[in-house]
Amino acid sequence: MSSSLTHNRERIAWWLIFGVFLVLFAFVLYSYIGTFVLGLFIYYATRPIYHQLSRHIHQRSLAAAVALSAISFPGLLLIAYTVLVSIQQLDAFLGPNLDQYQSLFGPYLEQISGSQNIQTSFQRFLSNPQRFTQILDPNTVSDTLVSAGGYLGAVLTGLLHVFIALIIAFYLLRDDQKLATWFTSRISGPDTATYAFLDEVDTDLETIYFGNILNAFVVAIVSAVTYTILNSIAPTEVAIPAAVLLGLLTGLASLIPIVGMKLIYVPVGLYLGGRALTTNPQQIWFPIIFVLTAAAIVDGMTELLLRPYISGRNLHVGLVLFAYIIGPLLFGWYGLFFGPLLLVLLIHSTRIVLPELIHGQQLTSAATAGDPIPDSDPSSSSEDTESSEMSTTDAPETETTSESSESTKKRSDE
Repeated sequence: MSSSLTHNRERIAWWLIFGVFLVLFAFVLYSYIGTFVLGLFIYYATRPIYHQLSRHIHQRSLAAAVALSAISFPGLLLIAYTVLVSIQQLDAFLGPNLDQYQSLFGPYLEQISGSQNIQTSFQRFLSNPQRFTQILDPNTVSDTLVSAGGYLGAVLTGLLHVFIALIIAFYLLRDDQKLATWFTSRISGPDTATYAFLDEVDTDLETIYFGNILNAFVVAIVSAVTYTILNSIAPTEVAIPAAVLLGLLTGLASLIPIVGMKLIYVPVGLYLGGRALTTNPQQIWFPIIFVLTAAAIVDGMTELLLRPYISGRNLHVGLVLFAYIIGPLLFGWYGLFFGPLLLVLLIHSTRIVLPELIHGQQLTSAATAGDPIPDSDPSSSSEDTESSEMSTTDAPETETTSESSESTKKRSDE
């Protein structure tokens, strides 16, 4: 009796300890939920690439690093290319009017840069020494350093969160099979409802998150090619500035739900329209062609062709779009990834677990509830049901006919 009581006390103590650990882990997860969700998104977005690489690269750590580089390296190239093209465009814009800008801002720039000769600077210092004391005022210097430190701190914090997300994705890519094997053998077997639920969630998250990356890459390529072709027929005055860069930015903006690509080609169309009206109104036809082509090919065609990859295998397209809209509104920037995650968890828990919980039945791995809102034609499903029912009703008739023929054959033999 005493040993049993001691055993129960020990179990209760350990349950309390694990409860404290769970609360602490939930607090850490809540504090850095955006970083964890971003790491989960990077993991699922790069996992198909990792599986392809692991067939040729047998070292798991190297394959995971190469897979993550395949996603991050194009992003770094896009940032560098954007900065380079921006500098070139700024130089081309300021080039013809550089003398005008120098005459306008020259005196102020000279005061800041100190490009004047020593005698002139000394004379200005003697004439107005208060100006230099105001610049070197401790309050002014302190405010400047605080402002610069705030911007630098924000940049470093953002880079730290991205680094943590990459680390999470790296270790998930490298050790996900080990974690799945341990969970299956020690926690929940393949025939349980928990395993079926997590397997369905895992499949749909990979489909949704990798579909986002696939959509961004394809949209970027289609946009760059479309803008370049349009630029070949554009009048000189209303040519598309940096067509390839705008195409890449259009692909990146496609990650933003609903209005993503429109954030690029609509302002560009308005800019080209303004250029046409101010230079030559007869060339207004090209901005109109640009907006219509971008809306039809870049936005419309890619949406129709790639949306099945984004919607998920067992998810309704409208629900996924609703999750993409509500997620950022409720949770901020990481809601773009957190919204679909919550939708997947809700749908598959409803399909697999909820009916047995309501009716008090034993939990099984079968999705007894089916899809709450199936993304298929109801008529086709009803036709399939009718055909299956007809096949089941025809089967007894076939068995009866075969039995009667066998009995007739026996009588003839007798």
